[in-house]
Amino acid sequence: MQKSKWLLGLALSVSVVSFAACGSAEDKPADEQTSAAAEQKQGQDQAQGQGQGKSQEGKPNTDGIPKVVAEVNGKKITKDDFVPLYETQYQQMQMQSQQSGQQVDDKQLKTQTAENLVSTELLSQEADKRGIKVSDKDVDKGLEESAKSSQMSKKDFLAAMKKQGMDEKKVHSELKTQLSIEDLIKDEYGEFKVSGEEIGQAYQQAKTQQEQMAQQGGQQAQEVPPLEKMRPQLEEQVKSQKSTEATQKFAKKLRKQGDVTINL
Repeated sequence: MQKSKWLLGLALSVSVVSFAACGSAEDKPADEQTSAAAEQKQGQDQAQGQGQGKSQEGKPNTDGIPKVVAEVNGKKITKDDFVPLYETQYQQMQMQSQQSGQQVDDKQLKTQTAENLVSTELLSQEADKRGIKVSDKDVDKGLEESAKSSQMSKKDFLAAMKKQGMDEKKVHSELKTQLSIEDLIKDEYGEFKVSGEEIGQAYQQAKTQQEQMAQQGGQQAQEVPPLEKMRPQLEEQVKSQKSTEATQKFAKKLRKQGDVTINL
């Protein structure tokens, strides 16, 4: 079972249903994890504190969002499904806007959030059609892995999720959906192979990122561990990237075949 990078992404206030397009913390060197997590927390605190006139907590105005945001093959995606994800993505984009100086495109973000939810529903429905089941044991294991990757206890992890609008029952439900989608992609495409060349490219990319982060911080770049030491982590990273691309590709295919209406 793959690590639930999607759920971990939500805990870190990043795009949720992009299925770890940016990778998880385990895909990066340890010092980069620490730096990224610190910047993420600082930016999120600033976003919550300033709010750019939206609200005291930096949350967007969601009053105009319809009760039924979208319908996917007869299944309704409601405002209650939409708002937690939208608010999380909004705060992430707001953090980025403070660094780039560009304002959040509220309309585009709403559309992107709705599209992400539609893709998730299409994939979930396909998994159900194929009889793909995820056990409670798998869900519990995924939750433990997500908490560990976040350097939190399970209790603290669930508390952090609750602050973002997801109680324990919702977390289990969403994680179960994610794991079923991972199994669906395996069923459709099989196991992803990784070549030595791809690992080498990922290693060079990690070194470049390390150097860029050091330059931005005005510090000397720390030495990246030898390739052989990082090989297992890099292999998992490349597999994750391939799985992400396959997931997006398959979601587009299902979208063309499905009956989808978005009401935003």
